[in-house]
Amino acid sequence: MATAATQTESTDGTLEQRAKAIAQRARDLIESHTLATDPGFPEQLAERLERVCEQLRARLLDDRSLANAPIEAATLCDALVELTDLQQDLRETVIAQRFDVLSRIHGGLTRLRGVGSVAELLQETPEELCHCCDFDRAVLSRVNGSSWQPEAICIAAGQDAAVTEATEEFLTGAEIPLSPMLLETELARRAAPALVSDPQTSQRTFSPLMEASATTAYVAAPVLQGRRVIGFLHADAFGSGRELTTLDRDNLWTFAEGFGLIFERMVLVERLDAQRSRVRDAFRHAEANLDQLCDAEVKLARQEREATSVTQSAAGMLAPTQSRINLLLTAREREVLNLMISGARNSTIADELVIAEGTVKSHVKNICRKLRASNRAEAVSKYLQIVMRAKL
Repeated sequence: MATAATQTESTDGTLEQRAKAIAQRARDLIESHTLATDPGFPEQLAERLERVCEQLRARLLDDRSLANAPIEAATLCDALVELTDLQQDLRETVIAQRFDVLSRIHGGLTRLRGVGSVAELLQETPEELCHCCDFDRAVLSRVNGSSWQPEAICIAAGQDAAVTEATEEFLTGAEIPLSPMLLETELARRAAPALVSDPQTSQRTFSPLMEASATTAYVAAPVLQGRRVIGFLHADAFGSGRELTTLDRDNLWTFAEGFGLIFERMVLVERLDAQRSRVRDAFRHAEANLDQLCDAEVKLARQEREATSVTQSAAGMLAPTQSRINLLLTAREREVLNLMISGARNSTIADELVIAEGTVKSHVKNICRKLRASNRAEAVSKYLQIVMRAKL
């Protein structure tokens, strides 16, 4: 597209006429903010202003004929003063517009900082980039091992429908290798942005993508997490056709640096939230287990108190009898006698008490003697009679 930046300075007309023409162009630029659509024009116009100013100075200093032409000399002086003022105004306009872009980038990053999740951040970033830096198309990609994959795409409305469809179709699910000669490989290695002004013929670009997107120039910048490159941002001005400059490259780099910090922070916040949820669930689970354990202990304590009460009652009822038996029989003999009451044979008693069967026979003999019984059945009977008398 032909722009004001491609126009050549005319050599026709007098110096005064050329000064007026160049002054008018400068005034038009300052009033129309052409920088947004033709970033190269202000620089070229500033060079022309400087050339005409030098010619005016040289004419005023060297042309002695002006001594006899005061009106012409005054006209040249007025033109020089006007051009000098326009140079200053042009510089201020360019600086103001550059600061305006930086301000928009800051505002865009602030909006991205307020999104609710990493997934939403990734989807919103390309559109915010186009809005902040006057791009028509933008792609956010992530580095996955030895390749890079498009993650989110923004294509402004009003673009060529066929090219838009081809671009979206190619980028959806694409996995582009980071081959040694590829520009993105160098971006990942150097962690620096780049401006590509000849993508269709350059051997450093990925030709299938260039063919699908039909881009004539683009800028690219790596996305860093710490010192590690985790993705890329690509952008161009395909729809407007404006010339991309190093200023576009630097603006993209500024945006990419800010986005990388926001992404890193949001990933950490989501991880902390996930860990907080896991810890909270673990505490809830532990609390539920403690409640169950406490309930079980309370129930067990109640049962133990009830059992103790029953045992104490029984002990109080049988205490006199138990005392007489304790005085009469040894502890081992009482154990043998309790097993005899259950009907256990000598061999069973021996196994239960882990003693020899002969030892059991000796204990049975002593029990019978102490209870004045002639056999084991009578010994058991006398013991039970003693117990029953105690209950009565």
